[in-house]
Amino acid sequence: MNIQLFSISQVRDQITKAYSPVNLATVDEFALRLVKFQGEFERWHAHDNEDESFIVLEGEILFQTEQGNFLLNAGQGIVIPKGLRHCPKAADEGNMPLALIIERAETKRLGD
Repeated sequence: MNIQLFSISQVRDQITKAYSPVNLATVDEFALRLVKFQGEFERWHAHDNEDESFIVLEGEILFQTEQGNFLLNAGQGIVIPKGLRHCPKAADEGNMPLALIIERAETKRLGD
């Protein structure tokens, strides 16, 4: 495999649409993805076969889950266990918060 270089700041500036993850790199069977958030995600969902991890890089994101709500700020992260229904939410207006997602490369966007 070739060395993979990526720039979070360059990719961040190219993302204009919320909830549209952009692949940065792959590490074995895992993908590093960058995503912006705005408003509430389109629906509650679960990933039946894999965990999903988010690290907030900028702003504030509320992770609503069946086990409670978790408000994360820049520098904080969360691992959503497989099978747990969840729905992220951010402010409807203003700068879109930014997060790094670490998940299996084959993870489907809406789970189920």
